[in-house]
Amino acid sequence: MLMLLQLVDVVEKVIVRLARFVVIASGIALTLVTTGNVIARYTLSGGFSFAQELPMLIFPWFILAGIVLAAHVGGHMAVEWLYDKLGQRLRIAAFVLASAVSASAFLVLSYQAMVVAEIAGVEHSPVLQLPNSVGYYSLAVGAFLVAIVTVSVAVRVLRFGWEQRTKVGAEEMPL
Repeated sequence: MLMLLQLVDVVEKVIVRLARFVVIASGIALTLVTTGNVIARYTLSGGFSFAQELPMLIFPWFILAGIVLAAHVGGHMAVEWLYDKLGQRLRIAAFVLASAVSASAFLVLSYQAMVVAEIAGVEHSPVLQLPNSVGYYSLAVGAFLVAIVTVSVAVRVLRFGWEQRTKVGAEEMPL
């Protein structure tokens, strides 16, 4: 059981670091592309044609990495008032049940996004000729990672108690 918990912690840390990197890298890329296009529009009498497509490809990764981070700290789809009304054992049971339902829903969402991505992959963007499936793949990956971090938090709470939940206030949410 201890090895399982260590594995869960390692996987969770890797996912959180990856999500932080994606948020930072995609945020920088979105800023650079948008700023570069604005500068080009006013100095070169026209923007870059690819700059219209890149934000549509990058933005879903930015958002979904943020959702993964929010899920990790309990800030995504949280219902705190219910837990405060339950005793310790029922609180943990309700949390684990809610986590299982949430993780299952995100796994279904991940699978369905993969199905749609295959369909959308037939079409390509006009300038960069990239498949239109990129956004759906970001949804699939993000939903899968949300399911994993949700399960990891539930395993930790189930094994070590309510106090081991990962939670942080919105004002304390660093990248």
